[in-house]
Amino acid sequence: MTMPSLIANYKVKQTVTQLKKINSTLQNAFMYMRTTEFSGADVNNWEFMTEDEFNRKFAQNLKVVEVCDKSNSDKCFNDIEYTNLSGSTNALKFKTMPGMVLGDGTVFATSWFVDRNPAHAANTGNYGQIFVDLNGPKAPNVLGRDVFSFFILKDRVVARGTGNQKLSENYCSAFKSSIGHNGLGCTAWVIYNENMDYLKCDDLSWNGKIKCD
Repeated sequence: MTMPSLIANYKVKQTVTQLKKINSTLQNAFMYMRTTEFSGADVNNWEFMTEDEFNRKFAQNLKVVEVCDKSNSDKCFNDIEYTNLSGSTNALKFKTMPGMVLGDGTVFATSWFVDRNPAHAANTGNYGQIFVDLNGPKAPNVLGRDVFSFFILKDRVVARGTGNQKLSENYCSAFKSSIGHNGLGCTAWVIYNENMDYLKCDDLSWNGKIKCD
């Protein structure tokens, strides 16, 4: 195996490990918040919170070094224009959202649909979304490579790409999709299939082939 291949394989393993850890961290933080702050109630029965209020309350359950409201998000985020898997720039900007920086350099941006888009929350059952940049401002800053996301449902946090958003041409394809958030739907794939082969071939599926030949 060549040195570039060894480096690429190491980076994939590192991403899988990081994302699995984040998945566990988010699940634990959400469940603790749900139990201690809201007596175990589902999100649809929580008292109303603004996006900033949710972000601050959620951050209390994590090991953070900085917490930012939307008004001072520059303390947490650089003005990065993230690229999606199709190569389109300006696919996502964290600076439009509140967020936080963890001690290991991981960056979270939170989008609380209950405040930002209540109709979406009511119609879809997705009450919020947490965007994750594994290495902050460092490259590559590409959705599906070092930027991923998780949905907040009424009783748990799920990696984007699970359930009715499994691997698809729209949200996890380096070859077929031009949709803005293409790449964020790869989150579940990395966690559960432990690879990033969607970057190398276009014929993968949850019920069939999960690795390139």
